Amino acid sequence: MSFAAARSDIVTAAQAALAAWVGPPTPLVLAYQNQTVLNVDSQVNPYLCVDIHFIDGEQLSLGATKVLADYGQIHLVAHARENSGTLVSQQILDHFRAYFELKTFSLVRTHAGKGAASYLRSGWNCTPLIIPFWYHRLVS
Repeated sequence: MSFAAARSDIVTAAQAALAAWVGPPTPLVLAYQNQTVLNVDSQVNPYLCVDIHFIDGEQLSLGATKVLADYGQIHLVAHARENSGTLVSQQILDHFRAYFELKTFSLVRTHAGKGAASYLRSGWNCTPLIIPFWYHRLVS
């Protein structure tokens, strides 16, 4: 069990949510952390970024085979053009949260999502939803 396996779980959930999206906007563009899949200068329609942050860990047992927990956050950030309102961003987040909140994937388990303050970046209004997650791993 690894960071890469946890990321794979999260990406699989994001792709399932994307496949079920009926819009608007159609098609919805999905971007991942540190991957260039769109040109934000020429992009017109709203889009969603999925950022995965590994933030903490702890040892849960003291036996010969130790159980450890890794904790993180999934940041679902809906982007809409500045001054276009927040409705589309909220609709995107409402759709995606159903695929992430209180779920058990093959490795990753998630908590309820929580909103965060919107911010402006390069002409886009960014509206985040943060989904805390964790998974257990064994070390001997």
